[in-house]
Amino acid sequence: MAEQPTGHPRPSEDTRPGQRTVLVVDLDGEPLAPLRALEEVLLCLGMWEDDDRWGSSPVTEPLRLPAPLADRVALAAVQRLLTALAPTQSQAAEGRLLAPDGRYEHAPMTVLSLPAADIDLLSTIAATLGHPGLDPDITDLVNAHAEQLNLGYRRTDRTDLVSVLARLAGLLDLAPTDDTRLLTARLRATPPGTDCMLSDAEEAAHARTADRMNCLWAQGSGIDRYLY
Repeated sequence: MAEQPTGHPRPSEDTRPGQRTVLVVDLDGEPLAPLRALEEVLLCLGMWEDDDRWGSSPVTEPLRLPAPLADRVALAAVQRLLTALAPTQSQAAEGRLLAPDGRYEHAPMTVLSLPAADIDLLSTIAATLGHPGLDPDITDLVNAHAEQLNLGYRRTDRTDLVSVLARLAGLLDLAPTDDTRLLTARLRATPPGTDCMLSDAEEAAHARTADRMNCLWAQGSGIDRYLY
């Protein structure tokens, strides 16, 4: 990504080798819809592969999926991401993230440790599905499942799904900064299900982090998107 981390890396940022510490904001389930649509696309591709293996013949060219999509590797990664992200969305009953004076509430954030390879693969999948040379049958499949995004004001297609998947990968790959480290430490120190009242410094870090997230996810439509 273009963003560069600030400060010095700390060992606690990644709890295990191959894992990435991620701050996930509660967006009322918005990140789940594109992942579920992608899961269905990949399930279909897996079935196509199986059918081709069982029904192959000397005169039939076998199905050759691009490497990120073949052999259900991408499917397994997407399902792991869905399992991890689902509990972070629409947390109406969970602990609140409050301003220093407690007068208003920020959208909740959750600290997750995710496989770095899964995040990288999500970005690769988006690029593969958006490639102009994608097989026409796969293009039609992606277009059909992209309608699940339900933007409301217009019909969605492959371009929309690819865009939102790339933006989600960017959110999960947000470069660590002193702000994200400060928020991560505070959230980890807060017992699950309890309110967290930010200090002035933590709220300033939250505002800057939310602004970065907003630039990626909402394409700069306003930092108030992350406030209640």
